[in-house]
Amino acid sequence: MSELSFAPVDIALMREDDLDSIIEIERRSNPHPWTEAHFRNALRAGYLCLVAREHNVAVGFLIARALVDDAELLLIAVLPQTRRNGCATTLLNALIARLKELGKSPLHLEVRAGNREAIAFYEARQFRRTGLRKNYYPNGVLGNQREDALLMQRPLAA
Repeated sequence: MSELSFAPVDIALMREDDLDSIIEIERRSNPHPWTEAHFRNALRAGYLCLVAREHNVAVGFLIARALVDDAELLLIAVLPQTRRNGCATTLLNALIARLKELGKSPLHLEVRAGNREAIAFYEARQFRRTGLRKNYYPNGVLGNQREDALLMQRPLAA
């Protein structure tokens, strides 16, 4: 894919015909990426699956699930060349607006404890650390070693 300059993105519900682009973004963003089956299952299960498009090209996405009272952010990823330009924030804000409409609060997430950029991103957006899951993520770099997950949450006041 060629370099993309960031322009305001359109946020929409993900469609099955977005999956090839979404899987490529996920593959470039996650050391242990979701498979096509994971994405199809999320769509079928009615998860909140949003895609950010710039000039009709998918440049980012997120997957969340609304629970009884709260919600969980499962994945958020943006093409590397469009990072740090507001796309992830726009996706997250769109999710928060939808969750508020549904009356869900708080929004929970898990992030690799070593992913300092992601932790800083979430903390700058009012997420607070709430706990730790020891040895949660596989760590492909170090064989069968595992990495801790930092638990974070943000209230979604109206």
